[in-house]
Parts: sequence; structure tokens; C-alpha cells
Amino acid sequence: MHILFITSEVAPYSGTGANAEVAGALPKALRSLDHLVTVVSPLYPGIDPASHSLARRLSKIEVTVDGQSYGFEMYTGRNVSGVNLVFLRHETLFADAHFFGGAPKDVATRLAAFAAATVEVADAQEENVDVVHGHGAVGAAAVAVAKRKSVLGLHGTDAPTFAPELASVLGACATDRGGLLSPLHAGIAAASRVTSASRSHAEELAQRLELAEEKVVAIGRGIDASVWNPLTDAHLPARFDPVDLTGKDRCKRELQRELDLPTRPEVPLLAIDAFEETSGAGLFAKIASKVLRNDVQIAVAFGPDADGALVAVFEELWDRWPERIAVRTAVDAEFRHRLVGAADLLLVAPEHAPAGGDEMRAQRYGALPIVHRTGALADGVIDCDAKLETGTGFAFDGYDADAILAAVQRALSATSNDAFDALRARVMRIDQSWERSARMHAALYTELTEQA
Repeated sequence: MHILFITSEVAPYSGTGANAEVAGALPKALRSLDHLVTVVSPLYPGIDPASHSLARRLSKIEVTVDGQSYGFEMYTGRNVSGVNLVFLRHETLFADAHFFGGAPKDVATRLAAFAAATVEVADAQEENVDVVHGHGAVGAAAVAVAKRKSVLGLHGTDAPTFAPELASVLGACATDRGGLLSPLHAGIAAASRVTSASRSHAEELAQRLELAEEKVVAIGRGIDASVWNPLTDAHLPARFDPVDLTGKDRCKRELQRELDLPTRPEVPLLAIDAFEETSGAGLFAKIASKVLRNDVQIAVAFGPDADGALVAVFEELWDRWPERIAVRTAVDAEFRHRLVGAADLLLVAPEHAPAGGDEMRAQRYGALPIVHRTGALADGVIDCDAKLETGTGFAFDGYDADAILAAVQRALSATSNDAFDALRARVMRIDQSWERSARMHAALYTELTEQA
């Protein structure tokens, strides 16, 4: 079977969010099941074709949007897992790495042109495409015009809408939704099936959009073991696994030194990876001063696009408690690996979590996740009991300061329990691979292709 993935970003070439992770890992898992997979994504300026062995095709893909012609250069290649890659380059439409950046008309043009180009890519494949699998709002726009058996994967909340006067630009890529043009809803309407990583999110989608129950399918995700594996992770100062955790102790010591925190192995290290908007850092800021009255160390990592006001709140705490908290800004992927490799606990507390992922990485690296019980986090994390004999993390209900404070205090207390090491080893053994998810997706594709 040949599946064509359409996405605005794909790891490790572009992006760091859920769309990028899924588009990077799921095709590899499907390829291991002997399916042919082709991934189509924009070629942003940060992607060097030569370093990724991408070959430029001589012929361009020409599409027309609102009477204007756009020519895309096509770069193709294949990754080490055998997944086919197609990157589309346009010097003005993809002048930077932000698909949704710029004026609304520019974004609408980019969406419509890329969607039309993916149709041409699908038609040009030597092996017939059996199913188109779009991801996020960009994939939704492509699914809306694909006119094929299709699946739309929703992994987050990227859902731009446009004013009605852009109807001639967007065309079939968007439908009217409450007076605004929505590519996401056009894709949902056109897709044969819609998938979510969360059962509760799938149920909410079906109810809110009045979709048939069979149209929305919950399929859990995994993590890419070639990227996130503490036994092989080149970004860590030492490797470790559930059998031998001495490497994790070293990772903790090295990070404490890097952050100028006292080297105290007995003190619980709570990590907040605020690179994405999934950490709950904003909510945690409300109770951080209370947490810092404990014997604790907190490491906070912000990405390059972090909210300056929120960073300032944590930097003020850093000034007050320099031996208990450290803040890093504009961190890179390598630091994020070192952070989770060193942590005893990792905060994963967004208000909504349709996709998940951070909690699985935390578990794989022996950092017990503290999660808001919602969406995929509710599906993937079982709250620990007082004796730490059951459970896979620490969960709280109600998105407020009292709820998160209680969960953090429980988690910190658990690190001094004699059973904590056994709990850590147990969660590290959870199967977080993409294999089960890939098999469920393959079954869904087969079901669609067998329908008349």
C-alpha cells in the first residue's frame, strides 16, 4: 500500500511540534511493515538539500491560485528507513520557516498553492497512491482538494481562519464556518476518517462537529526510539537503561554543574521544558515560590520564541533562589535531551492535550511526568498511588494553582520514597514505540481502500 503524508513540517528536517514528530516517526514505522510511504513537505530555507542527499528534479510543479501562477521546485530523496521524501521549494512562499507567518492573504495563498501542488505530486507518483494522510491545518487544506481516500490527523490546535474576502484565494481549501473560512473544517468534511491521539479529544470532535462516530478514530502515538532512547542518546553525557541507572545519576550531576546548581544527587530535580506550549509553565509560575520553599532544584528551559513576560517571572525567581532554580533561554534540541535525561520529574501540564508526547519521553528517560489529566495525557498517564506500587506519573484535575501545587508536592515527596527507583524503572519499560500505532493506522488504511 502507498500512503502519501502531507505536512507543514517533518522531523528532523523542520519543526519541533506534534505534526513534525508524527510525520517523521509514523512513516518509518509503517515502512517497517512493508508499506510504501512518501512524505510531502515544504522546503524551508533552513533545510540544506545537499546535507540530506536531496536531488532537485528538472521539471517544476506549476499551480494557479486566484489567477496567478506559482512554480515549485521539487527535491526528492529517501531516508535511512526507506521513506520517500518530497520537498517543495518556492522562493517567496517559503521564504522563512513559519508556514502561518505573514499577512492573512499571504498565508491563504501559501495554503492554497501548497495544497494544489500536493495534488500534482500525488498524481505524478510511479506507484499509485492508495491513501492521502494529511496532518494539521495544512494537511487539511490538501485533503480538501485531494479527491482521494484520505485520513486527516489532528495533533494540536493549529487552526487558522480567514475572512470571507479571501474565498477566491482559498477556493476549495476552506469552507465557511461561522462566517469565517476554515481550512481545518474543509479537511474534516472531505476526509474519509479523522484521527486523534486522544480518546476524549476524538469524542469531543465527533460531538462538537456533529460527525458520525465511526468517522473519528482515536489512535495513540509513540516516540521515535531512534531519537529518544537513553541507551543510545548521543546528546547525553552518559547512557542508562532501567537495569542500570548509574548513567542517569551522572546526567543529573553534569546538568547541575552546567546550570551552576549545587551538585546534590539527593535533591529532586524538577524539569520544565517550556520550549513548546505543553509544559504548563504559565500555571506553574503561580505556585513556583511555594515550591521553592522545599529542598528542590528546578531547571526551566525556554525556546527562542518564549513569552518574555513569563521568562522574566522565572528569572526573578532565579535571582531570589539561585541555588534552587536555574533558567535557560533559546535552548536547542541537545539541551532538551540533557534536561529530560537528568530530571527526576518533568512537568507536562497544558490546559488541553490532543496529542501528547512529552510525557512518553519523560517516562522513557526515567523522569516521572506531572500532568494535567486531559486528552492524551489522561490516556497515557496513570496517577501513582501513595505507596508507588501502581501508576506511571502524577496527575491533577482542574486547571488551577491549588491542583497543580498538590500534584507537584506529591511528586516531590515521592522521590524520597524507597519505592521511587522501582517506579522509575517500571515506567522506563513501558512500550512507547510507534509499532502499535503503525499497525492501527495500517488497518485503517486497509479498511478505506477496501471500501467501494
